[in-house]
Amino acid sequence: MTKMIDTALKPAMTIYREDQLFAPWVYLLLGMIALNLLFPQIPPLRNINEIRPSSDPATYVVISVIALITACMMKMTTDVVPDGINVSFGWLPIYHTRIRMDEIKIVEPVTYRPMIDTLGWGIRRSWKGETVLSARGNRAVRITRLNGSVLLIGSQKNDELAAAIESTRRALMI
Repeated sequence: MTKMIDTALKPAMTIYREDQLFAPWVYLLLGMIALNLLFPQIPPLRNINEIRPSSDPATYVVISVIALITACMMKMTTDVVPDGINVSFGWLPIYHTRIRMDEIKIVEPVTYRPMIDTLGWGIRRSWKGETVLSARGNRAVRITRLNGSVLLIGSQKNDELAAAIESTRRALMI
């Protein structure tokens, strides 16, 4: 089913594509929270036969919300296509943004400080007013638009992403 959704949402011609997951510790933390909610007796681990799932219905609501957040936000996909850049979050993408190639003024690979500049990863706004879309790491491509707004797109291969954007822009100028 997910492959069918990806195929339907994927543009006909992709020049560059990068799928990024968040750091493993994020998934581990969410899993530990869900496990602790599901089996509240685990911390003072007594007799293994005494451990029972929680009988509180709210526990299952919280676990469902954690699973939904993971499905809808915990993956970042960046596509460079002939007329623009598409960035989406989630296996079931609920956030999507598009930057047209003709809106771009400057493209540069950069290193930034996610915890200091934006207080983490995800869909953020930096202290400088830049929109930051990132899943992990400290590398990104800074895109300055003709209108002066700035967007940082997180990438594990920021040099390759910047080169793909630049070569696509150059091809459009000819």
